[in-house]
Amino acid sequence: MTVLKVEQVSRTFPARHGNAPTRALEPTDLTIGNNDFVTILGPSGCGKSTLLRIVAGLDRPTSGRVTLDGREVTGPGADRGMVFQSYTLFPWLTVRENIAFGLRERGVPEGERNKVADAFIRRVGLSGFENHWPKQLSGGMQQRTAIARALANDPKILLLDEPFGALDNQTRALMQEMLLGIWERDQKTVLFVTHDIEEAIFLGSRVIVMSARPGRIKAEIGVDLPHPRSYKIKTTPEFVQLKERLVEEIRTEALKVAEHA
Repeated sequence: MTVLKVEQVSRTFPARHGNAPTRALEPTDLTIGNNDFVTILGPSGCGKSTLLRIVAGLDRPTSGRVTLDGREVTGPGADRGMVFQSYTLFPWLTVRENIAFGLRERGVPEGERNKVADAFIRRVGLSGFENHWPKQLSGGMQQRTAIARALANDPKILLLDEPFGALDNQTRALMQEMLLGIWERDQKTVLFVTHDIEEAIFLGSRVIVMSARPGRIKAEIGVDLPHPRSYKIKTTPEFVQLKERLVEEIRTEALKVAEHA
């Protein structure tokens, strides 16, 4: 079973240009079990992306440690698939080649990696675009490719940092449904950072609410909504009630940020 443990992880960025050091993240504990879909919600600058980057091995904690299946995270690894808000595809590779990139790096034969890539191309609805370049794709299609690339490498946990934040509302909603459908089928362990309350509820089995900087976990709220979920669940009384609670939690933290602006 895949288990991610964040143990007393903190992050303080050194002083720059005469400013005081920035304490981005207070000592934080978090456990994510196998097949869990955890969303992290909080105001801007609360340290949620910092925490995700530490889990990804792209940044080092000032204190504490992160372990995945008992092994300490000390840098990036194929056991963690990362998707960013910005489109991070290789512009010189086609859709198929981008998705197969991690497999190529691992030495998987071309025929096998193309078979895997084509399967994920179908899963994310990009059939017919296998040989397109990233510049020929819309933003939503680029993110579909990025998600397929992360999944094709079969990571133990998928890490997403506001991956739909740059998309228009309709495309964003469709992308949420696509990702949730993949999770409902594959039960991949997911850690998803967002500032969108509805998105956090719709996707997550748990919502972690972070405080204003320096970030800490303020609340952990279970999302007891049935699967499979469709967009229609967003208008149910249960969904609306969860949203009202989270709006209050986030509003309180956002006001703290405004007071110190």
